[in-house]
Amino acid sequence: MKFGHAFKEALEADSYPSHWVDRAVPYRQLKKILGKVREELIRNGYDPDTIQKLVAERNAEYRLESDESRYLRPKLVVRPATTTVSTLDNTTEVDSLPESTISSPPSSSTGTEPSPSALTHDNASQRKQRQEQADDGEWVDVPLDADARFFNILQQDVNELDTLQGKERVAMIEHIHVIGGEIAQVARPRKPVIDFSRSDLYRWREILELYLSAEVFFSTNEASGGARNSDRARKQLVWFQEEIGKRQLSQKFKIKSSAVAFQHFLSLNATLLQNLQFQELNQTAITKIIKKFDKRTSLGVKKMFPKVMNSAHFISESISKDVCAQLSRDVISLVPQVVDYTCIVCLSICWLPIRLDCDHLFCIRCMIKMQNRQKRFCPLCRADVIQRANETHIDMELVRYLERWFPKETKEKQRNNEDERRKELLGDLYVESAQPQCIVM
Repeated sequence: MKFGHAFKEALEADSYPSHWVDRAVPYRQLKKILGKVREELIRNGYDPDTIQKLVAERNAEYRLESDESRYLRPKLVVRPATTTVSTLDNTTEVDSLPESTISSPPSSSTGTEPSPSALTHDNASQRKQRQEQADDGEWVDVPLDADARFFNILQQDVNELDTLQGKERVAMIEHIHVIGGEIAQVARPRKPVIDFSRSDLYRWREILELYLSAEVFFSTNEASGGARNSDRARKQLVWFQEEIGKRQLSQKFKIKSSAVAFQHFLSLNATLLQNLQFQELNQTAITKIIKKFDKRTSLGVKKMFPKVMNSAHFISESISKDVCAQLSRDVISLVPQVVDYTCIVCLSICWLPIRLDCDHLFCIRCMIKMQNRQKRFCPLCRADVIQRANETHIDMELVRYLERWFPKETKEKQRNNEDERRKELLGDLYVESAQPQCIVM
């Protein structure tokens, strides 16, 4: 299937908003203009083989530059041989030379052909100008019109896509603020005592933990780090939703507004995925048409085009990275994860947290063990601070924070600390609390 047809089908099949489709790359229109570019080049005596040879010999260049109005101004320039131009007079066999060297003025808008005398006068004037340019070693412009139209349309469309991307980015960030507020209401701990019958804190923590693990749009994995393409993002988003379904997390919500907030969260991700797909589709269209431009003309714009194209977002970057960063700041950070408060020694929650003089944190049991073993240096920075730690180093503000946001984990850690302490004191006499108690005692 040819790309033009596939491009049209993709725009129609993925249910893109109509104002998106209206701003999609006009691939078929550009393809038609490209045919006129080729015809104009050949009419001037510069078929693809000739251009390829001239470029290889550095006797021709295709320049693509932007003007003050930020529109591309293409220009084909050649360096004519001095001997060819200097011998050009009224007796020269003009049929043997490229038309650009002897190009006649275009026909008038009425379609009438210019008179022979006008042709003679214009040719003489052009010959004199080209003679002077060649004597000075200057490049000679080849008059072309179709290529300017081609790049003007392409630049205008990219500008419109840039504007669209900017508006969509603002809309999604506003949506993120709203979702963040919704999740903050249903996932916050209850005061003064956690009432688990009226809190979805742990459901949301598990959901957002799964979302972080999915790395839907952006990966921090060393092997596959960076932004995801739309196909991989779609697969990761499907995996995330399937995991939610397997664990029945959405069915376990205890607050009705949690289900609404979760649907809004999924909707935001679907919009971001659709935006990424639309962006990739148009980028592919631009890549294809530029490649076709080079194939039909041999002008070699593939390398220079991305450098000169004036695009704030569309060509240079994807908005998914910015939106994901905003999502992390405004939504995911609202529900703290236990991994951010884990003691690096025992790999469980840092309870009671001892903040050393070097500002690193460890749970109190691990700190006592290090002191009993006569350890002196911080495992992280190697500062000589371990033996100086005492009860004044307990971070009481963090204690209250952990009790508030991680009630289950802190209680479990306290029980484990107590069991471990009893075992140290009683040794072989210690009986696990899970075993049946003595009925006599």
